[in-house]
Amino acid sequence: MRLVGVDGHEEQLRLGRQGLRAFTEDETCDECGHASWKCQGHAFAKVIEAGTELSLVGRVRHVGNATRSMVAAICGSRINYWAAYATDFSCPCIFLYLGMHQASSWPASVFSSLTGLFFFSLIEYTVHRWLLHDPRSALFYLHDAHHNNPEKTAAFLFPTSFLLLMPGWCLLTWGLHLQQASYFLMGLSGGYLYFDTLHHLEHTTRINQIPFRWLKKRWAFHSVHHRIDQSNFGVITSFWDYVFGTHQQQIKRRQSRA
Repeated sequence: MRLVGVDGHEEQLRLGRQGLRAFTEDETCDECGHASWKCQGHAFAKVIEAGTELSLVGRVRHVGNATRSMVAAICGSRINYWAAYATDFSCPCIFLYLGMHQASSWPASVFSSLTGLFFFSLIEYTVHRWLLHDPRSALFYLHDAHHNNPEKTAAFLFPTSFLLLMPGWCLLTWGLHLQQASYFLMGLSGGYLYFDTLHHLEHTTRINQIPFRWLKKRWAFHSVHHRIDQSNFGVITSFWDYVFGTHQQQIKRRQSRA
């Protein structure tokens, strides 16, 4: 990350970079000796200290840069990665439990769950294409880091899915009195869990180690996306890529001549 000078305070910016380096590089903190992702507080304090003599706009910019880098460091940690996976696994279980305590027929429950899964596939495509791949988006740089280093574990902050879904459940159940809201959100969050699992396998498993043909196809299509990043935005399905014309077939390697 590059910090821009304000009012000529280059020395303060140099100190700020030193503070950010404590958790943007894979090393230990100079202050406490902990792993880099554990010492966001020390780096954050250094950046704030570096901006004490800047103007109000400069201070806000310093705080924003430090906060963004701190969140990126947490998102890149393995603890956050597996904590997010545990949260994503618990969400469909919670909504299934809530749905079982509401009076509803099985056909309606199954239909609501499938509707939620279908709705998630559209959300996945929309977010991936128009937010994660738009340089103007705040999420672009986090996803761009994934494209630059696909094997590195990274995830949104671990409580994100729960914090986003629970207000929706409250609105649909208590506000709009929709009895099938729990099963709809179970299907939606189940789709996200499926996305998590599939995406994890695509970046940690070789294609020749995958037993199922359909799973190999998903692996191959996502591999194309990492080489042609304006194609194959769908991870769990290619349906929306066909609808919006962004589907790209697998790229066959040319046989080199002897």
